[in-house]
Amino acid sequence: MQEMPQAVDLHQRNLSRRSNLGLTTKMSIQAMAEEISNQMQDVPRFASHLRETRVPEPHPSKFVFAGSGDSYAAALFAQELSRGRAAASDPYELMRSIKTTKRKNLVIVSVSGKTRANIDLARRAKRFARKRVAITSNPDSPLARQCDEVLPLEYRSAGVTTAGTISFTCSLMACAFLFRQLPKTLNVRAILGESAHWAKSQTLVGTGSFLFIGSGVNYALSNYGAAKVREVLGAKAEAEYPEQLGHARLFTIDKKRDCIICISSGQDKARRLYELLNKGGFRTSLLADPNANIVQTSLKVAIYLQQLALAVARKRGMKTCAFLSDRRKLELSSKMIY
Repeated sequence: MQEMPQAVDLHQRNLSRRSNLGLTTKMSIQAMAEEISNQMQDVPRFASHLRETRVPEPHPSKFVFAGSGDSYAAALFAQELSRGRAAASDPYELMRSIKTTKRKNLVIVSVSGKTRANIDLARRAKRFARKRVAITSNPDSPLARQCDEVLPLEYRSAGVTTAGTISFTCSLMACAFLFRQLPKTLNVRAILGESAHWAKSQTLVGTGSFLFIGSGVNYALSNYGAAKVREVLGAKAEAEYPEQLGHARLFTIDKKRDCIICISSGQDKARRLYELLNKGGFRTSLLADPNANIVQTSLKVAIYLQQLALAVARKRGMKTCAFLSDRRKLELSSKMIY
């Protein structure tokens, strides 16, 4: 696969700019807004390039996806997009059952291409996997060098350490491409306008934790939404399947402080939960899109979740993403990941 210009994800920038942390943190929310805006041109452009690229032949059941952080949410998206025919896994856990990659196409999603577990997974899978494919913004990374093929992510970076936004939506497009499910057109301009308006209207957001509810690809996106809340706002956030909420999880929710976001694709259980929770006096919001194209809808939901985190951060007067505010934790994070 053809190599594209390199982009840089937040962890890669953490390492390269740690000495200048005091300067970069002042603009991280602004940089996030810039990269969200860049999606208007860059995501359709990247999708257009993918449409011109040779489409792989294997059946979805021949794919195993792995990733960490946002990339784990992208791997879950691929699994759900295939309706469970492909598998998604944590890279370290997959190493513990490496033989499950035998004669499969192992796709490792890693924006930086420097995560230790991903590199080790690619190395160990060499004996078993039919092919190892890296989805990464860095085609010269250690991960890319360990893999048989590279599917480079193509987008503009703000050049400042910030939360992952456009890197995630491009990862979604890359996963959809592998399953030949890229939509013919992507109207990101309209999505950006609508999502910004929706995010600003979310007055129910409290001062407690966040819970994202969704099934299918919406569960994968719920994981992404929870990651953005933790990363940008520094608040506790979780993702859950609709069926699991009514069990023990419901009894941990604070009606006055916590916020529940139900992500629905129509008359599904997430919508029914929203109606029940709303009547029960919980702080609940519905993010619904009945669009028949699952990839277009997923892109839309991802951008709405980005705008939500950004809008709340601005409302709280934040200039810096929460994950950048504690130097010691940031350094510990890098030690754990790299």
